[in-house]
Formats: sequence, C-alpha cells, structure tokens
Amino acid sequence: MFRQSIRPLASTRITFVRYNSSPAYTAAVSLLKGDLKKAMIAKDEMKKTAIRSMLSAIKNKEIDLKGKSSDEYSLYDMYSKLISQRKDSINEFIANKRDDLVGKEQDEMNVIKKYMEQLPVSSELDTDQNVKNLLDALKEKAGDKKVQIKELMGQIDWKSLPTEFKTSPTTIKNSIVKQFKEIFK
Repeated sequence: MFRQSIRPLASTRITFVRYNSSPAYTAAVSLLKGDLKKAMIAKDEMKKTAIRSMLSAIKNKEIDLKGKSSDEYSLYDMYSKLISQRKDSINEFIANKRDDLVGKEQDEMNVIKKYMEQLPVSSELDTDQNVKNLLDALKEKAGDKKVQIKELMGQIDWKSLPTEFKTSPTTIKNSIVKQFKEIFK
C-alpha cells in the first residue's frame, strides 16, 4: 500500500524558463555559452570569468522568476546591473589604491558591454529621446497644471510602451525619473 502512494520522479515535469523565453533571450544565452567554451579553450581567464558571472546572474534570475518567461529587455537590465556593480567596484578599488584590481574590473565591464550592445534593444540615448518626446506630449496635455511623477507614471501604458520603445520598463522608468525635473519645471 505504501508503494502505491508514491509517485515516481519521472512523472514530475519541470518547466525551464529559458525555453519559454523570447528567441533573442535564448540566442543571447546560447552565444554566452559558446563564447565561454571558446574562452576556456583559449585559456582567456578574464573573459571566462566575466562570462561565467553573466551566466550565473542569468541562472539566478531564472530561478527567481519561478517559471515566468524572460526577454531581451530583462537581460539588458541584468547587464546594466552587472556594469553598475563593476563601476562601484572600480570606485572602491581606486579609493583603496588597488590599481591591479581596477584593470580587471574594467576589462570585465568591457566584456559585458560588448554583449549588451549585441542585444536587439534600443540604446540609452534612443530611450532618453523617446521618453523626452513622451514627457513633452504629456506636459502639453497637462497644460499649466502641476503634475506629480506618480500621476505621470499612472498615465503611461506599461503594456505597450516597452515594446514600442524596444526597451525594458525599468529603463523607461529610470529615464523618466532622470528627465522629469527638466521637463516639468
């Protein structure tokens, strides 16, 4: 009786995030894995370390998503975060006079930037220009009325805007916060 109540493990299905994700996301991860293999064969320790950290961050994000799909925009945000971490480390190393580690972090940051540029996502300048145009239109619509950033965020269609701008919602929000004070003075 006890044996009948136990389900075999083979019947348990695990859905992997990567297979439900966008083609650009899957292609970017495949490119990283291929380049990791090339870096290992070439014994390029710096590139190998940078790619491994990127793949580790991707895997951790997939675990956090718990079965939800990913796209190139979330990958772009992740690369941006990794670059930001490298910049913070560089500033710390400069403050502590560790020039040997500054060069290593800059090299890793350049590798991450190279992969970030390969994503089919709008550049930061394009996103800033699109957001500026959007904010100008919203300011014209508001007239002389004083607008809070919270109200402004509520007026934006967050379902279609990231696809239209070809960037992530996080990047759009950061650009809005950056430009809000200049436009709504």
